[in-house]
Amino acid sequence: MTEQNDIDWSQLPPSKSQRKRDMIGVQKLGEELTTLSKKQLDKLPLSNELRAAIAEFLRLPNKHEARRRQLQFIGRLMRDVDHESIQQELDRMRTPDRAEVRRAQLIEQWAARLLEGSEDDINAFVDTWPLAERQAIRQILRNHNRENEESARTHRRRLLNYIKEYIE
Repeated sequence: MTEQNDIDWSQLPPSKSQRKRDMIGVQKLGEELTTLSKKQLDKLPLSNELRAAIAEFLRLPNKHEARRRQLQFIGRLMRDVDHESIQQELDRMRTPDRAEVRRAQLIEQWAARLLEGSEDDINAFVDTWPLAERQAIRQILRNHNRENEESARTHRRRLLNYIKEYIE
């Protein structure tokens, strides 16, 4: 008879409870996939059958638990695919790139500077990005300053989009 200390637990298969926890985790990953756009889904290594099941989930109304059953089906399909690589790619998609974060910060800084500033700030922007047009910036700023609060937000958004075109 072997002693309790002599058992190598790493050689034993996972318990039924652990297998169930693993399958619930895979099903939750499948549920996350249903929240993604088509463009994001195209970046993931998914089988055609899984893509079709996700598309069917999005088509279904939430009556008589149809979506819940479809989620279970997606979870079952997820068992047959490499869900670790899907999770890694999903994490990579959700983690913003440092360069993109820096670009967004720069766009916000220029927008604030232009909205609060003067002609010198417009000249500084055009000097930094020569393809930008002074007149277009002036027009957006003029509309921003002239309008009420709600349309001022619209013109601020236009300014951000304009700046975004030039900052790479």
